[in-house]
Amino acid sequence: MRLLLALILAYIPSATSLLKHTAGRAQALGRTREVTLSGVLFVSGEPQRNAQLVLRFPLQCRLDGEGGLSLSVKGTVENPGAVGEGTAGPALRLLQLSCPFLAHRGIPAADAPQALRTAALAAGADVAAAAGLSRFGDRVTYVLGAAGRDLSTPQLWLYKDNTAPARLIAQGGADLRLLQYGNPAAGEWFPRIIELWTSGQLAARFEVLEAKGVRAATQEEEDDSRE
Repeated sequence: MRLLLALILAYIPSATSLLKHTAGRAQALGRTREVTLSGVLFVSGEPQRNAQLVLRFPLQCRLDGEGGLSLSVKGTVENPGAVGEGTAGPALRLLQLSCPFLAHRGIPAADAPQALRTAALAAGADVAAAAGLSRFGDRVTYVLGAAGRDLSTPQLWLYKDNTAPARLIAQGGADLRLLQYGNPAAGEWFPRIIELWTSGQLAARFEVLEAKGVRAATQEEEDDSRE
């Protein structure tokens, strides 16, 4: 029995299967076309400011903040992390790396897993190269693109319990972290906290305080049934 339990715990689905489940999470948002996440943005060396992260599906993200901050990213299935617009720096890098994993809703179901794979590959993570298990805080994660505890290789982490994107370590050492799914501020589809670390230091952090436009498929079905 212990051997069977160990085998079950050690079983790691294929990258194709995991990315399919990750992409499928967005279907729970129903016909939602745009979500606005309001909160606070911290960028190393700058004062904290109020900001809004607008997700326009699919693959369009805009980050606006006090002081004239205006950054945007517009991607395609073939190039999910397209070059963004705005002043280069940690906040733009955070937006570029996170957008494909936050705003893939609306991509045809058959293409969505490939869009996530392409986003990981663009960051240098060959998600088919290796797979393993690790821990991220107090949660278990799947690790795609690296073996063991090798944090020097680009890799994508997915939470084991819901296959939501957890972490992306990109070429050059950029470390994107997507934290606290399921918090009332951002719903279960989005992280409440998005961080970018470089060289072991926090470079940028966006914390969601309020989410607008989130509408589950179940709510749409209930409304449709009343019409």
